[in-house]
Amino acid sequence: MYAMLGDVRFELLQGFERLEARHGAGFARHDVLAGRPRLQAVGNELTELRIGVKLHWLLGNPDTAYKGLLAALEAQQAVSLVFGSGRFVGWFVIERLSERTLIQDAKGRTAARELDVELTEFVGDPNNPLPAPGIAQSGKNPLLSLLPESVQAQASDIMQAVEQGVQIYREAEDGIRGMQRLAGAVRELKNDPAGALNMLGEALDIGGGVLGRLNNLPQVTSLIGDLSGAAQMAAQASQAASELGGAVASARAAFEGGNPLDWLSGGAGAVERAGGALADGAAAVETLTAWLAVRRDL
Repeated sequence: MYAMLGDVRFELLQGFERLEARHGAGFARHDVLAGRPRLQAVGNELTELRIGVKLHWLLGNPDTAYKGLLAALEAQQAVSLVFGSGRFVGWFVIERLSERTLIQDAKGRTAARELDVELTEFVGDPNNPLPAPGIAQSGKNPLLSLLPESVQAQASDIMQAVEQGVQIYREAEDGIRGMQRLAGAVRELKNDPAGALNMLGEALDIGGGVLGRLNNLPQVTSLIGDLSGAAQMAAQASQAASELGGAVASARAAFEGGNPLDWLSGGAGAVERAGGALADGAAAVETLTAWLAVRRDL
């Protein structure tokens, strides 16, 4: 499998011919009586992706992907983009789908077509972020049926533990990104104590949930054993949990004291360090996800 966009699966020979990403940042422009206008950062813009695909009947049914993408566009629901390596790109909505028929047979059936897909990042509710999608279930691994039942059960338990561990890690990454955005909001609202306190309360709720997930990870990783990437994932998650514990304690003290800006002096930095620790373990998590994808995809 090359990639999946929602429920639409792309194989290597019908993979993306083009993949363009557009990133941007927003700034408020403030004119002044004398001098040049001032700019104030207001946040990052939503990421936009443009994907080009060529479909040909010799490589597969040219209608399958087109109809699947059209159905996803009309449903107006967020879809996940995941590559075959297990790398989760994010959640997106399909805003536009352009189709060009290149070849038709004598009966008017499409033999080849080009698709242009325009995607826009979907952030959703930062307090209840969409989870990273699990690897698609394709039934029981046929190779496992050749093994004794005791070995089948052990292999199945390991796959389940890997999937659960990766999910916890991805959810923690999403939660910490949410806390980082809220820290920026607290900083922007320094002249609005009530608003800043509300943002801090949301950060405290998210941080408590993420910390609880990370504290459950050692029990899961103990079942994975010595798979490549498992030890590094556990180590980086432990470091992130340690930093996040301090950040949550600092946030709670600032919230209870009614001084949200106190959190920025130390707690927000701990959130950044926790995010950095998880980023350092991203390669290990992708290794485990790829291991799982290979076994689920057989």
